[in-house]
Amino acid sequence: MAAFAHGDKMVRLGYIISVAAILLSACQQEAPVKDERRPVAVMTVAEARGGASMRYAGEIRSAFESQIGFQVAGRIVERTINLGDTVHAGQTLLRIDGADYARAQASAAAQAGAARTSAAAQRADLARSRELLAKGFISPAEFDQQKASTAQADAQLRAAAAQSGTASAQLARTVLSAPRAGVVTQIQGEVGQVVGAGQTIVTMADTTQPEIAVSLPEGGLAAVRDAARFSVTVWGDPGKSYPARLRTLSGAADPATRTFAARFSIDAPAGALLMGETAELQLHGKSMGRAVQVPLTAVVETNGKARVWVLDRRAMTVRPRDVRIGAPQGETLTVTSGLKPGEGVVTAGVHLLHSGEKVRIAKVPTS
Repeated sequence: MAAFAHGDKMVRLGYIISVAAILLSACQQEAPVKDERRPVAVMTVAEARGGASMRYAGEIRSAFESQIGFQVAGRIVERTINLGDTVHAGQTLLRIDGADYARAQASAAAQAGAARTSAAAQRADLARSRELLAKGFISPAEFDQQKASTAQADAQLRAAAAQSGTASAQLARTVLSAPRAGVVTQIQGEVGQVVGAGQTIVTMADTTQPEIAVSLPEGGLAAVRDAARFSVTVWGDPGKSYPARLRTLSGAADPATRTFAARFSIDAPAGALLMGETAELQLHGKSMGRAVQVPLTAVVETNGKARVWVLDRRAMTVRPRDVRIGAPQGETLTVTSGLKPGEGVVTAGVHLLHSGEKVRIAKVPTS
C-alpha cells in the first residue's frame, strides 16, 4: 500500500515537471520579427491601347485673329454686333461719342479757311510789290519783307490744313470698322463704357483658316516631330476626322505650365469647325508603337522631369527612372519612352521612396 502511494506521487511530480517545461519553453520563444520593408502597390505596365497613336486635347482657333480697338478715347454710344456674328470687311462694329471730335474738326477747318484767306491776300500783295519794285516805287528791302510775309502765310496755311486733316481723321476714328471678314469671338466693350485709345474691344477670327491650339508636355515633343501624320476630331462630332499639319511649335516652355504651345493647321471644309470648340489632336507614327500606359499616381515630377519608380522583382528593390510622357487620358498617362511593356512600376507611395530601397508588395492591381 505504501509502495502504491509512493508511485502515485512520482507520477504527479513528473506531470508537474512536464507542464513547467512546456511553459518555460513558451516563455523563451522569441516574438515574431516585424517586416520593416516599405509596402507599395505595384502594377505591370501594358502597351498603350490604340497602338501607334497619341492624343492631345486642344481648342479650335483661327490662324488669323485680330484684336481691334478704337484709335481715340471716348464713350461707346452704339454697338451693332454680338458675340458669334459673322461680319464683312468695312462693316461698322461700334461707335463712340464724336461730338468733341466734330467740334475740334470744325475749329480746325475754320482755322484752315482763315489761313487760306490770309495766304491768298499775301500772295496778291507780293504780286503788286513785284510790279512796284520794277517801277522803282519800293526798295528791294521792302519787296523782300513782303516776300517773307507771303512765305509765312503759306506755311501757316499748310499747318492749318494738316491740323484740319488730323481732326477729320480723329472724327472718322470714332467709328470702329472690321478690318477683314471674320467671326466675332470676343467683345470687351458695352454701350456707356469709356474706353481708351488702343484698348482691345473686339476680337475677330478668320474662319477660312482653322487651326487647333494644343499644349505639349516636354515628353511629347519628340513624338510630334517623328509623327507620320496628324488628324483632328471635334468633341461635338467625334465621327468625323480632318487631316492636320504642324504649323508652329514654341521654342520655349511656358514658365507656369512647363508646356510648349503648338498650332496645327486643319484641312476642313468651310464652316465645318466652330471657333473655340474643344477638339482632339491625334498623332500617328511608328515611333510610338511601344508606348505604355501607367496611372497618374505612378508619375512624379522632379526638377521638371517626369519620373517613375521601377521594381526589381528579384531583389525586391526600387529605383527611379526618367520617362517621357504624353497627355493625360482620364486616369492614365501614356509613356512614350523609358518603359517597356511587362515592367513593374510603383503606383502608390512613390513620394516616400529612396533609390535601392527594399519594398514589399502590398497590393498588385490588375493592369
